[in-house]
Amino acid sequence: MKQNLKISLQPFNKQKDFALLEKWIKSPHVKEWWGDPVKNIQEMSDPAIGGGEALIKVHSRPVGYVRWQIPSREDLQAAGLDDLPNSVVDIDIAIGEESYLSQGIGSQALQLLINRIAKSENVPMIMMCTSIHNARAIKSFEKAGFTRDRIFTDPEHGDMWLLTVTL
Repeated sequence: MKQNLKISLQPFNKQKDFALLEKWIKSPHVKEWWGDPVKNIQEMSDPAIGGGEALIKVHSRPVGYVRWQIPSREDLQAAGLDDLPNSVVDIDIAIGEESYLSQGIGSQALQLLINRIAKSENVPMIMMCTSIHNARAIKSFEKAGFTRDRIFTDPEHGDMWLLTVTL
């Protein structure tokens, strides 16, 4: 693991940064866990509802993307997660530059975002979901402070871990 990495979150500029995000979404290491790049690119074109999005930077180099939003009741119900609070924030993250995987960047970026959300939002809980087979993501999310809540079946992605942080 590299030491002394300066991790920061920079506001995502759709006009300036979208081509880079599109490249990352199509990368095999992201596509493996995020699924259909065409669908994901379409979703990323829409504004995050009740949240935002940022580039993850190491020093000044963009290496990943994070998006947070309040999921709709319909989306939570479809996944069998309708018991979660109305103002739960859902986070999606990808380290787009493969050479930056497994260096603690994702967990540090998540910690920065958790702190930002905790200070600026009236949010009781933050959630993340990942495939039960995505050991790297699970380890990163737990390192950032998330705990495994339960396994559920997502209509599109199969068996997933729900991980949460209570604020």
